[in-house]
Order: sequence, then C-alpha cells, then structure tokens
Amino acid sequence: MDTQSAAKLPFNLKIIPVSDKLIPMGPPFLAMFNPDSLAIKEDVEWISSTAPGRSTSDQKYQRTKARTFSLDLMIDGTGVNTNGVKIPVTAQIILFRAATTSMRGILHKPASLLVQYGTFICNCVLNSSTVTYTMFDLTGLPIRAKINATFTERTPEALGSIVSMLSSPDLTHHRMVEEGDLLPLMTYQIYNNQHYYLQVAKHNKLKNFRKLQPGTTLVFPPLGKK
Repeated sequence: MDTQSAAKLPFNLKIIPVSDKLIPMGPPFLAMFNPDSLAIKEDVEWISSTAPGRSTSDQKYQRTKARTFSLDLMIDGTGVNTNGVKIPVTAQIILFRAATTSMRGILHKPASLLVQYGTFICNCVLNSSTVTYTMFDLTGLPIRAKINATFTERTPEALGSIVSMLSSPDLTHHRMVEEGDLLPLMTYQIYNNQHYYLQVAKHNKLKNFRKLQPGTTLVFPPLGKK
C-alpha cells in the first residue's frame, strides 16, 4: 500500500515485522479493511489423576499453552477504500507475505510479528495463511481476495529480561511521534503492556490520545509512579 493511502488508515489493523527485541524490521502490512471478528484460543493442559481403588479423579495442571488467534483480512483491488486508486490484489498479497513469511538474512528465519488492532497487541508468529480469491475481472485477474491467517503468541525467554528492564520503575522513556503512531502500540513497545496507555496519556496531558501529533515527543513515565 502506498504511503498516501496508508496514512488514511491510522486505526486499521497492522502487522509489523520485528526482531526478538521488538525492533521493526521492515514496513508493516496495513489492512485495507478491519476484520469483522478476531478469534482468540487459549488452551490449558490438565492430566486426569485417579487414586488406586477409587472411582473419582482429579485434574492436575500441566501447562498453559501459548495463545493462538485467527482473523480474516479482505483484500480489494477495485479502489473502493483508497479514493479510487486501484492497488492490485496480487501486490497486496506480496506485501502481506513480505511482512509475515519472508526470510530475514540476519535472523535466518521469518521475523516475529506485532499484530495491533485497537487495544489488542500481540507479539506472535504466523502459523499459516490461506488466500481465497473471490472475484476476478474480465481478463481473469483477481480483484478481490480473503486472507485467513492464524498466529501463535510468543514470549521468548530472552524477552523476559527485556520486559523486566523496560518495566523498571527507575526508567523514563522519550519517544517522538511519527505519522501513523498509536498510543497503545507505543505503550506496548515500551512496557510490553498496552494497558498503561491511559496513564501515559494523563502524564502527557493529551486531550485526544487517538490523534497524536507527528513530531511531538511523548514521555513514558516510570511505572508505579505518578
């Protein structure tokens, strides 16, 4: 998606390729249309334990698996959501794959991802994606498609120490707002928890945290201090 079109979609779902330290590694994929639903699955493993000679059983906790979630993204090439500018469906799918599955030379694997939609922010990896072409023009070129994508949340061991460092009550962070930045996402990148964005907004005396002014500097205060 071109920069002009992307700037008009500040609140749309974003898929950002990042390193293990949550540093962006390339342009994000911006959804042209927000998904109608977001299905999040959480699994907890239990093992049934029955004492000898008894018919009753108990459940012993084993582990909590990483969350998985899936969503459907609509891809349109008719220009209906970009002021008549027709962005080829095939090009948009290439951008999706570039963000989610392309090999990163430094990592020797696809980048992990930050998926952000509203206050939902998740560091994850793409498990699978299926592209279904749903409309074609007279020449047979696809002009509409749907991507079904499934992701698994990740919390690598190395990230734990990073989170502890970023969440230290002795640290103050300063970040300059860039075009398209959203406060919940910036808060997540600082604290690894987007739920502090209201505290950050109050600290910076923001009248409307949904409309950040590019070029301004935000202060992310030490957690636990007012």
